Amino acid sequence: MAKKIRASEIQNEVREAANSMSAESLTSHGKSPIIGDPASNAAQLVEWGWPRLAADHFLFPDLNGRLTETVSNAFRSLSYRFALSALKASDSKEARNKKIQFRINAYEFALELALNFFGLESGWLDEWETELSVSNIEEVLLKWESMEIEENGAPVIAFAAVDKILKGMELVQGGASMTSLTGKRIRGAVAGDGPVTLDFLDAAADEIFNNIYFKMSAEGVCKFGNDYALGLRWLRHLGFEQVSTNPVLAAKAYDDDPALTEKFISAAADHPMREIWRANPSKHSDEIALFATLLALWDNLHVFRPVFHNLRDESGGGVVSFQLNPNIAHKADESIADALNALKLAEENLRVYDSYLLAGYESPAEKGRANLVIKVAACHPAARNIARSVNSFGLGSNVTVVYTVAQQATMILEEIAGMASAMNMGILPTQLYMTNMGGRFESHLREVKLESLFASLKKKIGAEKALKKVLALAKANGSEKAAKSASNYEAAVVAATRFGAQKTIDANVAAALKDIVSKTELEQIESDIEKSGTLVARRVWHIFFSERNYEKWSEYICDTYDLGMDQARFIMDRINYLPASKRKPEDTYWTLAANNMVHTEFGNHQENVRIMSLQNDFKLNDYVESIRDDFGADVVDRLSRIPDFVAGYELNAELKKILGLAGIHGDFGAKGHTPAQWPEFGSVKKTLAEFKAAYDAFSARMLKEFEKA
Repeated sequence: MAKKIRASEIQNEVREAANSMSAESLTSHGKSPIIGDPASNAAQLVEWGWPRLAADHFLFPDLNGRLTETVSNAFRSLSYRFALSALKASDSKEARNKKIQFRINAYEFALELALNFFGLESGWLDEWETELSVSNIEEVLLKWESMEIEENGAPVIAFAAVDKILKGMELVQGGASMTSLTGKRIRGAVAGDGPVTLDFLDAAADEIFNNIYFKMSAEGVCKFGNDYALGLRWLRHLGFEQVSTNPVLAAKAYDDDPALTEKFISAAADHPMREIWRANPSKHSDEIALFATLLALWDNLHVFRPVFHNLRDESGGGVVSFQLNPNIAHKADESIADALNALKLAEENLRVYDSYLLAGYESPAEKGRANLVIKVAACHPAARNIARSVNSFGLGSNVTVVYTVAQQATMILEEIAGMASAMNMGILPTQLYMTNMGGRFESHLREVKLESLFASLKKKIGAEKALKKVLALAKANGSEKAAKSASNYEAAVVAATRFGAQKTIDANVAAALKDIVSKTELEQIESDIEKSGTLVARRVWHIFFSERNYEKWSEYICDTYDLGMDQARFIMDRINYLPASKRKPEDTYWTLAANNMVHTEFGNHQENVRIMSLQNDFKLNDYVESIRDDFGADVVDRLSRIPDFVAGYELNAELKKILGLAGIHGDFGAKGHTPAQWPEFGSVKKTLAEFKAAYDAFSARMLKEFEKA
């Protein structure tokens, strides 16, 4: 009974210590990595509050043959320190707080190391050694928990460490993501009678090994990335190797994790530009927003750092996509300057981080290369120059705000030209991506189709009756206020049919349009539109990355840019198609490919993909290399009645000429948009407006926080 009382007495103390934890600066006076002794290097990192960095220090093949021994040496050192951290009544509050935080860090290191060995990261290491190391880690955790029980009656600090990891998972996307829901299931398993840490590891291992993304990544079916700035460590265990961010997502990261704002305030106080910014904050709002965005990205860069180093010669994965200021997307020189400045800041941060991560290991000579690629919004012709220039520095790009075959083909060619320029200077390119915002393309087509149908409805039954139908739809989908306040019928239709309110052509739409079109016809229209983004993806991927065309482009690169075949293939291998902005799990399963493909996905979409994989009739083999599948010509024929689909699906004259020079022929059409037409395309205008609004709001928010600080 006394032991339980002691445990309950320190619970608040432990909670307070956990909430106030912060890592010591790695650049503080007297701090340096321990070269040639990974165990001691890891132990000191744990003591300084860097347990995840310490765990990732063991993810390099340099340790193969001595991994188990090295891990054991680290825990030998930590175990005696753990014993010395027993709480005593005579301890000061500061001393007790320090002891609790050390133990939390020690537990977290052990747990994160075990998760690394469960995850696909372990593929770089000897399998037998990782399995033996996990067994040893579990024994250490049992011993530590037993010590806690002996001292306090319950493993209160062990639970605090587990709770810290789970809270980090659960906050992702407001609790709606696959990662957050996984964390909640693991938490339920930890509530049992077994040792807290072992219950956690058992449940976590089960979640990892049975996850569809783990299976797809392990089997080489496809590669994946995250479309969110939080929760990356868990996803890395499943094989994820990329993260995309934009102004919307940067703001959401600060919303989900209040600690980021505190981190920003603290870091801004020590920033070398602080006094200049304070003299006229509004003048420097873009600089402050850039700093705030990068601050949220440092952890992303750190999480994927082992992936970047280990896959550098293989796939080039492990990168973070950073979006430039959308307000200057039409200004090439300013955008390029922003990109290079972001690169400089990232390399400065990573230089310190890598000195500990890679301490004593043989690693690429260019340790300082940032695992950062620049997101270039192809909403203006200036994007061509930006992408070409960024890649000529070997930096890498992720072209976004792209929906059409012509857009994507044009920008891939610019990325190739930039990479070729880098290669001619002896610079190896970083990984790069071509985003396909297929879901947003589908939403736009749905909206314009509904606008056309409601125009026909007005013509058929008259404006007054048609408006009643529109308002009934608006009432059903929650857009009634906006529709009623619209200036005219057409504006009311827009308010009632935008994706934010009307996500599909459903029964409510059928009821509103029953005078001009049947429910069956509308179901066919919806079914076709839901395939439009995939059709674009399949066409672009086939043009560039099918076996036959891959070789033709390699030859084209050799001839055009005076490169060798190995160099040309290196360039082709560095380009990954990136399906994004997905609306349904099929958007993932319909576009799987083993080569030149990385999916980027929101956490809630990942959960839908996972749930679909649990259906009794689901077979992964049905979707292997689905990028090569065909919906049938009838789908394209019906969609071609929508002019914006034609503009999105066909090439233009300039591209047809270039494809002809590369020896690639096909019925690709010539009605696709030219770069001059990009800014006026519906999907581009809608997305850019959203990004600008999000950026401006985020910039204003960070400016306010800076002024308060």
